Amino acid sequence: MFVTDLREYAGSIGLCGLGVAPPTGEVIRTYPWARSVICTALPYLPPEEPLNDNRPRGLVARFARSVDYHVVMNRKLLSLSQVILSECRNARLETCVDTSPLPERMLAILSGIAFRGWNANVFVEGYGSWVVLGEIVTDLDLVTHSDPNLNTCAECGECLRKCPTGAITEPYVVDKRRCLSAITQRRGSIPTDLRPKLENRIYGCDACQEVCPLNKDILPCTPEFAERTFPGAHPDLLKLISITDEDFDKHVRRSSIGWIGRDRIRINAAVAAGNLGNPEAIPVLVELVRTGGPLLAEHANWAIEVIKSRGH
Repeated sequence: MFVTDLREYAGSIGLCGLGVAPPTGEVIRTYPWARSVICTALPYLPPEEPLNDNRPRGLVARFARSVDYHVVMNRKLLSLSQVILSECRNARLETCVDTSPLPERMLAILSGIAFRGWNANVFVEGYGSWVVLGEIVTDLDLVTHSDPNLNTCAECGECLRKCPTGAITEPYVVDKRRCLSAITQRRGSIPTDLRPKLENRIYGCDACQEVCPLNKDILPCTPEFAERTFPGAHPDLLKLISITDEDFDKHVRRSSIGWIGRDRIRINAAVAAGNLGNPEAIPVLVELVRTGGPLLAEHANWAIEVIKSRGH
């Protein structure tokens, strides 16, 4: 009955499912006292944002367009924790949102709240894969209350065929060296053969989710993610390329994409500007070559050459 009540409360605060998974080996290594992992999901699909001008603009994956989902999910997990402690005062609890070595997707499947797709994302009935995950590790023995979700996706293969880089090498297997989402977040130089594949993406990639039939006709949900905040869907590339330390600290650092750092954002924006081919970007790219250091200059020079090669 306790888990049933907790599930109902989770629904009342905007979460889309709650289940309990047994602690896997990875969980035990980090939390030796763990007896159960309470798993939940939060739908994040935001409303679409139309483009209203012709300025060079980037593209941000849907999960990162508004408030930082880590903050939203953690707040809801803390609310769940308070409910648990009101019933089990001495329970030991640890909330986790994408910041610990927990195998989140596997735990979500084991808890029964999600099933896996060929694109290696997990799907929640009624919400598709437009969800983020969160967990509460506890010493309470709750494991018998949930069964694994053994469903699978439609297995149509669209995600494999439409991945821009072929990073989904076979069902459920993603080569992170070629995954555009991973590339936008990785340190170091972006391989030159993959730069055109980024198009105007500056953070994340939704390609394998956009083509999935299970993600069609999903309505935008969760009011927190409807809020218009930085970065939005289409941030101004020229402003990102030329952003100062002061403006980065003021507007970007605490946003959903700020953790990758000012230099990585400027690198991604430079590559995106090159791919768009708009000559308006050349002055800020030239300035980036002059002031940005070797790695920034490498990508800015590449972008300038791409724009010039298109006859501008």
